Amino acid sequence: MERVGAALGGLAFVVAIFGGIVVIRVFTRALYAAIWFAETVATFAFALLIGYVVYRILLGSSDDPRRSA
Repeated sequence: MERVGAALGGLAFVVAIFGGIVVIRVFTRALYAAIWFAETVATFAFALLIGYVVYRILLGSSDDPRRSA
């Protein structure tokens, strides 16, 4: 009976180790996906900002209230 308990304990330990590895892999993949999404959104936002600045420069208009023309 002692051997059965030890075998079950060892099996539980192995399952916990592999379960932990699976949980860590799932967590890191979810984190990678979140980082990829944030990088994509930031890239598009930066492109929009640069596009707006270039548009304002090429348009020749200014937000400066001292320039009335």
